Amino acid sequence: MTTFVGLDDENGKILLADTLRAFVGLGKRITWADLAEATGEKERTLRSYVETDPPMMSGPMLMRIFAALPPEAFGRVARRMGFATPRLLDVDDEATLRHALTEASKFVAEGTEALEDGDLNHIERARLAKRAESAIPKLALVANSGG
Repeated sequence: MTTFVGLDDENGKILLADTLRAFVGLGKRITWADLAEATGEKERTLRSYVETDPPMMSGPMLMRIFAALPPEAFGRVARRMGFATPRLLDVDDEATLRHALTEASKFVAEGTEALEDGDLNHIERARLAKRAESAIPKLALVANSGG
């Protein structure tokens, strides 16, 4: 079976399972049925990767699954495999942190405002999704600056 370095041990299986749980399932943008349709795999096979003792995911399966998920899902596992962008040498860590906090604060403020009436309509969801999408790269810079 073809596997990827960094994902071919128990910690790799845990990372894959956690990543799938974060992006697929009830209440998520992608359901297990959606993922099964996108990959051509049985839903039961896909769900097996998040069980207590999941099977090892083959390389081709990993590529089919992560091609159907948002880029940030693959970003989580790519770092483990050694694929990460190098830190920008002339980026000020404090400025990066301020930008990330600003984006996160805007997301929280907009989310709070959207939930004031107790209902989140499709327009508000779209606006929050767009705000989250713009915040993710900035938050990722902060997350990657810890080491």
